[in-house]
Amino acid sequence: MGRSFRQYLTDPRLKPAVMEALGWDDSQVSRFLSGTQGVTIDKLDAAIGALDMVPVTRRYLNAIRELGKTGAACVCASEGRGECGWDR
Repeated sequence: MGRSFRQYLTDPRLKPAVMEALGWDDSQVSRFLSGTQGVTIDKLDAAIGALDMVPVTRRYLNAIRELGKTGAACVCASEGRGECGWDR
């Protein structure tokens, strides 16, 4: 997340959207980037949304990874031919 915040807050095209979402001015951005200001709990959802991110659980990511290995559109197993996938 830190890299994404830095990228957004140093890109002149992306910075205004983050500043608006957080209600920050340039001095607050500067303090944040230097490590002397943080994001308060009441602004956390807005901050993550401004980065166009959605937090998910590790369990969810593991499930998606496993589905990707087998193949989201796999029909092999339903046709009795075993599992598809690159490591099967």
